[in-house]
Formats: sequence, structure tokens, C-alpha cells
Amino acid sequence: MIRFTRALALAVVALLPLYYWRFSIGGVPTNFVEVLIFLLLVLTLVSYRRLSLPQALPIGLIIFGVLLASYFAVDQKVAFGIVKGWFVVPVVYYYCVETIFLPNERSLFVKPALVSLILVSAYVLLQRFGLIPLLAHQLPEATQYVDQGRAIGFFESPNFLAMFLVPLTLFVGGYLVLTKSYRACWWLILPLSAILLSQSRAGVLALAAGIIWLLLLARDSSPSRQGRSWPLVFLTALAAVLLVMWRSADDQQRLFIWQKAWELIKTHSIFGIGPGQFQANFAQLNDQSSLFAAALPYALHPHNLFLNYYLSAGLLGLVGFVWLLVDVGREFFDNSSRSPLALAASAGLVAVIVHGLFDSTYFKNDLAITFWLLVFLMSNSYKDSNEYRA
Repeated sequence: MIRFTRALALAVVALLPLYYWRFSIGGVPTNFVEVLIFLLLVLTLVSYRRLSLPQALPIGLIIFGVLLASYFAVDQKVAFGIVKGWFVVPVVYYYCVETIFLPNERSLFVKPALVSLILVSAYVLLQRFGLIPLLAHQLPEATQYVDQGRAIGFFESPNFLAMFLVPLTLFVGGYLVLTKSYRACWWLILPLSAILLSQSRAGVLALAAGIIWLLLLARDSSPSRQGRSWPLVFLTALAAVLLVMWRSADDQQRLFIWQKAWELIKTHSIFGIGPGQFQANFAQLNDQSSLFAAALPYALHPHNLFLNYYLSAGLLGLVGFVWLLVDVGREFFDNSSRSPLALAASAGLVAVIVHGLFDSTYFKNDLAITFWLLVFLMSNSYKDSNEYRA
């Protein structure tokens, strides 16, 4: 039972893209990955009797905040459906893997992450050469990206493709390089090619930021240099701000969407507007400008991770999210012997945050699970749930 539970937890990572296989059970919309995670939860509780619950306070704030925001949302059905798929299910997966895997077993996640990268990238390349057409859920919006020569895979946009590939590529590639597994690094040509073909400037910037972060921390990991880590946080944050200024200088639509998102925050400063409600609220803003009309089709979300968290989960959810990031970062830097796995996972999380300055790098089924996986792999906490095996 325990062996099957562990295998299922790893399979979720390898099969992440299959969340596009959607269906209903008893009238409740779900997807293949959600079903796997529900089964994983049942098996984990049977095998270990209880769940390990690290970071309970910030995660509790996030869940409570997004539930409260959904209660006040205009479209509660959409909002609560998103809560299930983007918050509850990924957090359940996080608590399951925290329960199942000891710290010295976490490197097992490298292979399924690589499998996922290979499957998605191979699909992208086959589509690029005209061997795979666009899927029904992508039409007709995706045709514009194909006409522009941008790779999209089975995602809704090239940016979603980059948001999926970049953090996992940094995690897998960083671990392989740090452990000197150079032969396996050849597989990374596939996701790196797919990222470049997506032509996502924010994705490439996030990839570069993750690589720089990894190089700096790898040099800083020796015992004689342990006290010098925190300045890297400041330097990386400063670089990120400069990247934002450079990236946004010629992107008037994105700047306009940020401005309108801030207007919505000022009028919904406590509870937010709820997940999945941004475009509807954006459309109701009293603005007759041509820039508003041009930006409306692209205003599916605020194009910023933190703005999106504030509007989707309210002030409580944003506080919980920032608290979680600070807590995980503090724990990571306080550790005197960071493993190659934790270093590689931190590079992936840095990419999520840097790319999140331009896009919503959490608010999607696969992206949310990837985020919680990276948090888990960075964690230094030692779980005791193995004492409670049935």
C-alpha cells in the first residue's frame, strides 16, 4: 500500500499536463489529475493515519481568504470551482507528499518532473513541425500565436507554456548539474527549445534569473560563505525591479491592466473580487478610452502574481501568501547545509516569482501544483508522520 501511494504521488508530477482531461463525477466538474490527488489523499490517510501539516497558519490564511473572497464574488460558481482546483487540491497534494516522503527521499521527484518536461516539449516540437494540430479548446484564439510563429503546445497561450516549463526546467536542470549528472542534461535541450520557441520574454527573463540565482547560491553554499546569502535576496529583488521597468517600458497594455487592477484593489481592499472574476470586473470599469478596448481581451487576469492574489483571495489571502514565501525563504537561508535538491527547487521558485511580476504564475491547475511542489522540495522541515503508519 505504501509503495503504491509513493508511486502515485510521483505519477502526479509526471502526468501534470493531463489535467486538461476534464469530466464530471456526480455533476461535479473535475479532471484526471484531481482524481489522482483525491485517490492519493485516501491512500495517504489509510497508510499514515494522519497528514503532516507544515505552514498551517499561512496556508490557513490563504484558504480562508480565498473562500471569503469567493463568497462575495459576483459569480460564486466559477469562484468556488477555482478554489477547489487551484487552492484546495494543490494544498492537499502538498500535505500528502510532506507526509509520505522523508527529506532524503525527495530527489525521487526529479525523474517524474523530467518525464513531464519531455512529454510537453516533445508535443510542442511535433506541433511546431506541423505534425500535431491545435486542439478544440485552443481555437480560435491560439491561431494568432501560431501565425506569429510562437510555440503553444496544448496550452491557451505561449506564456502559459513558458510558465509551466521554466520552473521545472530550472529544478531538474539545476539538480542534474549540481549532482554532476551531465548525461541526463541532454534531455534539457527539449524544454529549453520549447521555451525559446514560445518567444515569451518574461519566461526567458525568469529562466535567466533562476540560472543566475542558482550560480550565486551554489558558490555561496560552502560553510565559509554561509553568512553571505541574504545580500543575494536584495540583489535579486533589485534586478527583478529593473527587469520589470525594462520589460514594461514598451508594454502599454500591461501597464494599463496593472493600473486598473490597482483601482479594483482600492474599491475591494478587504475581500478582493474572488478568483476568476477579473475580466468581468475589468469590463465594468467606466473607461471609454481606446487603450481600454484594446486591453479588454487580454485582461483575463491582472498579469501579476501579487495583484492577482490580492484580488482573488483578498487581503488575508495575500498576507498568507507573502507570509508563506517569507517563512519558506527564511527556513531555506537558515539551513547550514542546503542540498542540491533544495538549491534547484529554490531556482524554480525564483522563476515563478520573477515571471509572476509579469503574469499570474500560480492561477492554473498545473502551475499551482508546481508551486506547492517547489515549496515542498525547498523545505528543510523533517516530518514525523511515518510513525503513524497503519
